[in-house]
Amino acid sequence: MKGEVFTPLIHALQPSHVTVVAWEHMRDVDHFLEKAEEALTVPSLVIGWSLGSLVALQLAMHERVQALVCIGGTSRFTMTDHYRIGWHARVVERMKGQLLRQPEKTIQSFIDMLWGEEEAEPFPYMYRHTPDLLLGLDYLLKTDLRDKLSSIRVPLLLIHGECDRICPPQAAQYIYERTNDCTFMLMPNVGHAPHVTQPSVCAHYIETWLGGGKND
Repeated sequence: MKGEVFTPLIHALQPSHVTVVAWEHMRDVDHFLEKAEEALTVPSLVIGWSLGSLVALQLAMHERVQALVCIGGTSRFTMTDHYRIGWHARVVERMKGQLLRQPEKTIQSFIDMLWGEEEAEPFPYMYRHTPDLLLGLDYLLKTDLRDKLSSIRVPLLLIHGECDRICPPQAAQYIYERTNDCTFMLMPNVGHAPHVTQPSVCAHYIETWLGGGKND
């Protein structure tokens, strides 16, 4: 995903300083976490969306992370016998094959799943380099942070669309129930990308949670 996917939210928040780490030019599935750690040069609020929410949770113990925001997030993307939230691993594996055979069709199908019923709009933020997309799917298949949730000590804000078809709201609820200092905002009639479709609302949630906005 291009870093510009955060542009609507950045414009709404108007932070004094921001660093965006994008999933592109990946060396392997661990490279994104390394890039994110390198970007943490000062005490920071870390915001992660979708796959990036997993990386944000991985950064929770970093000494420079002061708070976390996960948008459309999850602690594990695929189901197990005892975790029935998310996608079947075989569906993700099938998607990898489809990316190789029909990349444009597969990418468009993913984009179509981003929206709630009344949200569909152009999405110019998709990074279309197939090797990076395949590594992203591999990362989603292997990453499981469920056993780390109870160890998170920094404040955590979850923003999630009620109509999210990529990461279901139950994934955020699961995180909320297992973390110590967590706020969960569920947005009605919103899909997987609320920071794109409703950036002002997301900014209001973040500012209020941080103590800099009106709680209304």
